[in-house]
Order: sequence, then structure tokens, then C-alpha cells
Amino acid sequence: MAMFKFLDFFRKSRSAECSGANDSVFHRKYAGFKRLLLSNNRALEIIAGLENTIYQDQPFTYMYAVSQTQSLVVEVNSIVQELNELSGHKYPELQPAAQRISEKIFAELLHKRHFEDTSFVLPMERLSLENASEVGGKAANLGEVYNRAHLPVPLGFAITAYGYQLFLDYNELAELIQKKLEDLDINDTDALMAVSQEIQNRIVDADLPADLETSILQAAQALKAHLPHDFKLSVRSSATSEDSEASFAGQHATVLNVSEANLIEAYKDVVASTFSPRAIYYRRRRGYRDQDVNMSVACIVMIHARVSGVMYTVDPNDSRHAVIMISAVWGLAADAVEGAAATDFYQVHKKTRALEASEIALKERRLRPDAADGVLEEDLPEDLKRAACLTGEEIRLLADYAVRLENHYGYALDIEWAIDSQGKLYILQARPLKRSQRFGAETVGVTDAPPEAAAVPPPLILHGGQTACDGAASGYAYVIQSDHVLHHIPEGVVVVARQTSPRYVPLMGRIRAFITDVGSVTGHMASVAREFRIPTLVGTGNGTTLIAHGEEITVDATRRMVYRGRAEHLLTQKMAVNPMKDSPTYNLMKSVLRRIAPLSLTDPQQDNFHPAGCRTLHDIIRFAHEMSMQEMFRISDDVAPDECGAVPLRAFLPMKIILVDLGNGLRKGFKGSHAELDDVTSIPLQALLKGMKHENVDWSRDVGISWGGFASIVAQTAIRDPTKEGRMGAPSYAVIAGHYLNFNSRLGYHFTTIDSYCGPAVNDNYITFYFKGGAADIGRRSRRALMIAQILKKLDFKVEQKSDMVRGEMKKYQEDHLRERLDLLGRLLGSVRLLDMHLSEDHQVDWYVEQFLKGNYQFAPAEG
Repeated sequence: MAMFKFLDFFRKSRSAECSGANDSVFHRKYAGFKRLLLSNNRALEIIAGLENTIYQDQPFTYMYAVSQTQSLVVEVNSIVQELNELSGHKYPELQPAAQRISEKIFAELLHKRHFEDTSFVLPMERLSLENASEVGGKAANLGEVYNRAHLPVPLGFAITAYGYQLFLDYNELAELIQKKLEDLDINDTDALMAVSQEIQNRIVDADLPADLETSILQAAQALKAHLPHDFKLSVRSSATSEDSEASFAGQHATVLNVSEANLIEAYKDVVASTFSPRAIYYRRRRGYRDQDVNMSVACIVMIHARVSGVMYTVDPNDSRHAVIMISAVWGLAADAVEGAAATDFYQVHKKTRALEASEIALKERRLRPDAADGVLEEDLPEDLKRAACLTGEEIRLLADYAVRLENHYGYALDIEWAIDSQGKLYILQARPLKRSQRFGAETVGVTDAPPEAAAVPPPLILHGGQTACDGAASGYAYVIQSDHVLHHIPEGVVVVARQTSPRYVPLMGRIRAFITDVGSVTGHMASVAREFRIPTLVGTGNGTTLIAHGEEITVDATRRMVYRGRAEHLLTQKMAVNPMKDSPTYNLMKSVLRRIAPLSLTDPQQDNFHPAGCRTLHDIIRFAHEMSMQEMFRISDDVAPDECGAVPLRAFLPMKIILVDLGNGLRKGFKGSHAELDDVTSIPLQALLKGMKHENVDWSRDVGISWGGFASIVAQTAIRDPTKEGRMGAPSYAVIAGHYLNFNSRLGYHFTTIDSYCGPAVNDNYITFYFKGGAADIGRRSRRALMIAQILKKLDFKVEQKSDMVRGEMKKYQEDHLRERLDLLGRLLGSVRLLDMHLSEDHQVDWYVEQFLKGNYQFAPAEG
């Protein structure tokens, strides 16, 4: 397997990098052991980082998941190699076990979807939601509306995702695209646009396979036979994953009013839009790999619309509001859905069909099909500019269709529609409506209550428009006059623009809010803003005029107000939103983690503690760590410890500590079968032991564990007397020198490593602290880790905490300062031993941190 050739290279490099100069058997073993420990810690940190992305809802990219997993496999294979070198290749089964697990991980992680050899084209009459994997959401939904909901849609056909894959393979584009995109930083706008343009140019210049092109043209001819007149097509994107959990609203192209002669070029234009800058950015931010989005294309008869628009079957900002919201324009709705045109707005009560509200906009221009291909924009006649686009009867018919479709699908919908010159209503698109989460499981950005009275009310700049996405945000206004400045928009601003546009999608990671003069709550950009939780106020009419470029403003999109300055009373702490949760990449990594993170090898005394019992990479790491320590120090009850220079320390602590002296760690001339505390001359170990034996640290106390929710066997094992044989009685190891300590402790289910050099040269001094694991559930273990992390920060450590892992580091402090910190680390180890079982609530963490820093190491409650 190519992956393991890659691993061999890294293993050789790692060995060369870490080899030491001392050639004694023990020092060579110790150097290999140190390499193993280094890889062990790196591997556990990678696992913790991957767990953190999933369980802490941290956005990540597919390539991050792949690269981190590759790095993890490199470390695991390094661990396996070092263990076999330490043991004289005593564990030959471990490498095949690691390879077996790794191959399963990469088979899932790197799996590429291949479409069945099916038709290149499917007619509308054969489509329904069951065909979504073949023809994408848009075409499948049109088939569903036509064939199962029995509502009118334009006739047409879909060019399948299989045809798309064949097109790319025929022109050898798939590899090129993967290579161009794999290392792309989507936040580098210039690089994003350059790569996008190169890929799109290659697609547009490519030829279609002859059988695919023939199938498309034959489908158009067959459609023509069913129509009484010459016709044009609307060629629309219908990518797989479109109109699903992620809307992809406005991210891909639609080519309107296309003749048969230009159909193939229009198809390639739509395919190329798969790799537009905004489409690439959107996919990455929402957790979709490029292979998750395969471009099917819907080719439907062009409707010469007298009036068209969009309707929602519920208020997207308040799902408690049982209304239907309709936006309408004269002619074609392309500008309306892009947010580039003023629209009439109607709000209809869902049950009674009564018109609750209407806003008739001043409409200056309209789009209509050109006699040739494409569309024309023309001035409206004066009598239509201020006239309502819809009659009462048409509004009621639209509402009826909306309710019928919502009942059919069983969820709220975003529907595009058109009424032709004969008065016939057509459904052009139906997809799940992206709604605000304001009244769902979380409240984001603004409270329901009215603004509190301020001593000096902030000046109000404007009041009006429509709430596309609720919430409040503050920042400096960046007024856009043209699209060419998009590259230069800085982070943290409020964008104020003439109109909404999907071209703004790549800004979503940088801006705090949107305000537009023109646009509607039913536009594509409004839908995307709700997905990314960006407070958005559209259709203000004159925002670009009233708001000065560069002035600090506060947008209250919920109440449709914009204030000058920062209105603190409106701003609440936003909950972090992970736009990629439940996306294909997120779910893939969650599945892959099942082969990486769970630990089943917990007890060396159990029958499954051998290479064949390893089910995950974590098991491989755990097994190798245990065996390496046994091999390195030859620890066994029936082997004399001085056979390899390892001696037990009589420290009168509830753990077995084994010492290995590399020089000057024990008093000069020491030759005993065990060491006393007075024999220890290692400065860092002296300091650590001083803390561990502090008079207020009680290693065997009951911390008030609640047994509810724990299996009794786990709880009883976890608090067993650690001086007896069992999980809590595994030895700890200290490799020491005069100024050096490497302390590895496995106490029960958690692991601790303290590595320190503590001498007179400040530049050489450091402490590294590593802690992971526990017997309780992940929530309790993570709270203990958070507590340890907060204490370490108070002690001047640079700290990283992920899930139940804590890593702390301090460098270049005076010797006395490090000795004090090692003393406190010793106290910390004894104090937190069983706290993971007790920390059942987040609010407890601060109290325990405070008590430790006060010297209450037994966490006794205050008297009285």
C-alpha cells in the first residue's frame, strides 16, 4: 500500500533525527524509549485534537482530517517500530495489527464515490426524491412535485451525475482539480480566485464524450416533439447535496433561455460553476468535500413569465408565525432571488389565507427572455412600476400550492414559482427552508426582550427594511460601491451594499453583519446568511446613503434598526455556530474516529491485552506504551530490580515508583536494593516528591463520589487501594539525573508525564506536563482537565487543553521558580486523582480551582 511506503520514509527519518551519541546498551534503549514516548504524546495529542473538532464543534476541513490522520498513523508506526527494537522484536503481530486498522481507516477516509453505469439523461416523468443521488436535489424535487404532489412544473430532463463524472474522467480533469484544491486556503481570496478561474477555464474548453453529447441533444429533440412551438431551455444546476441539509443557494450557475444550438456550452458553464470561488468556499465552510458535490444539470422548458418570485411556507425568523411569505416581481425572478431587485411582498395567514400584510415596491425594470438566447433587462411601463404584481386570486392560489407542498413534504419549504402570460402557475423549485435558530434549541445574538433604556440612547441611523437573518452585531461599516473591492474587505466589518449577491459568500468568515438597500427575505443571500448566522437586514432603501463608510455602527436585524456607535445593551455573547455539523465531512470523521479513539485495552491483566485484541489506533498506542515500559525497565515481581539498574523508591506514597539513574540522580556511591528519599539527589524529583508528600495532600481520601450512573465494578476498581495489585497499582517510572527528571505515571485510568530540566542555566530550564484520561465519562474527565488547565495557567504555564487531555509547558525560568512549580505539580497530582468522578457540573470547576490555589488540597467545604 502506498501509504505505508510513506510511513517507512518517516520512520527512517525519525530514527535518524533522534539517535543519540551514547552507545551503551541502556542509553541506546533509553534513547529509543524517549523516541517512543515522544511519538506516544504526539499521537495522543492528535487524537485529542480530532476528538475536539467533533465533540467541541470546531470547524475543520476534510484535508485537515486526512493530514492529521496520516500524521497519527506515522506516529503509531513509529511507536510500533521503537517497541520492537526495544524488545528484540518480541511483538511481531503488532505491526500487522496497526496496518490492518490503518488500512480500514484510510479505506473509509479516502473512499471516492463512483456512480453506477446508468443513463446519461433521465426525463422529468421518471424523477422523484428517490433519484436525488443520480440527478441532485433540484431535479429530483421537481420530479417529486410533478409526479407525486401533482402540481404543474415545466417539462424537461436531467443530465445525471454519472454523466458529469464521465465528462471529468474523459478529459482527465478529476486529478487536476484534486491537485489544485487539496492545499488551497479558502481564506486567501486571491489564491481562491486564481485556482477557481484555472479550473473553470479547463472545464469550459473541454469536449464532451460523444455518447454523452448525443444523449443530451436527443433528449432535447424528444422534448421538442411534445411541445407545440419552438422552445428554449432553462439550464440549471442540480448538484448532489444541493437542496439538502446545506442549501447551496445561489452557489452554482443557471443559464436562462438556451437554444438547442447552445445547450452543450450552457451545460459546461453550469458544470464549471461547481468550482466558482463562492461554491468552493461554501463547500469547505459547510463541511462538504468536492466529491460530495457532483453536478447534475436540470434542463427545463423556459417559462415566459409575466410575474415570478419566491415564497416561504413559514417565517424563517420565527417558526411560531403561521404565515406564508411571498415575494414577486414582473417578468423573470433571477434578479429577485439574487437580491438585486426591489420586490413586492405579501404575507398570508396559513390557515385562513387572509392577506395580513403587503408592501408594493417601486419596480423600475424587469427581465424577459430575448428573442435570441439569454435575457434582456428593460424599463417597465409607467403603469406597472407601482402596480401590485399579484391579484388576490393569484395570492390565494400561491398560498394553496404552498400549503399542499408543505403537507406533502412534511417540512417548511422555499419555493420558486412563475406565472406565464396565460395565467398558469408553475413551480420551478422546492427545497427545505433554511430557518433562523432563534426560537429553536439556541438563542443567538439578541434577546427577545426590548432594548433596555440607556442613559444616553444611541443615535438611530435608520429603521426599516426586512429581517433576512435575526440577531445583533457591531463593527465598522464597509460600504461597497462595486464588486471589485471584495478582495480587500477587512475582517470584523459590517458590510453595507446596494444589493445582496451570492458573490459575497466568501466573506462569511470575515464579516459581522450585512445591510443592503435592495433585496428580500426570500433571496438566495438571505438563505445563506441564515445558515452562517450572520445578522442581515435587507431592503432598507437607502442604507448606503445614510451610513458613512468607516463609522462604527450597531445592527439590530431583529428590530430592523441601525444605530451609530456601539450599542452594548443589544449585544449578547454569541454561541459558537459550527456550520459544518452533520455535514458529510463531519459525519465521516465521526465514523473514522471509532477506529481511532476508543480504548478497549485498559487492563494489562485481561486476556485481550495483546496485539490481536487491538481494535483502534488508541489500543495500539496503549499496548505499546505498557509493553515498552516493561521492556525498558524489566519490571516484574519475580525479577530483581537491580538487574537493569532500576530500583524502587520507598516514598511512602500509594504508588510504586521505580527509579532509573542516568547519572547523579541518586547519592554518590548508592548501591541498594531500594532507594530512600534521602538517596534522591535529582533536583526536579526532589521538588516533585516534596509536593506529592505535602501534609495537606491525602492520596486515599473519599472525595464524595456519587455512585449514581456508574457501573459498580468500574467505581470499585477506580478507588481501590493503589498499594495493592490491580489497575491502580501499576508502577510509575522516574528516569533521573542530577538536574533532569522524566516521570511517567499511570494511576488507574489516567496518565501523567512530567519532563523537566532544572539547573543553573536559565536557557536550559523547562517543565513539560502532560495529563490524559480518567475512569469517568468524557464530560467529567473533560471538566477535570479544564480544572487542571486553569490551575496551570495560574502557575505561569503555557497550556493546551482538548477534551480530557492537558499539556502545559514553561521555559527559561530560574531554578528556584521551577522547583516551586514542580512542588505544586506534586500537590496537584495527589489532589485531582479521583476528581473526574466528582465533577458532574461545569460550575464546580471554578470552585475547585480556587480551593486548590488557596491550599485546600482536600477540597474540604468551608465550615459554617
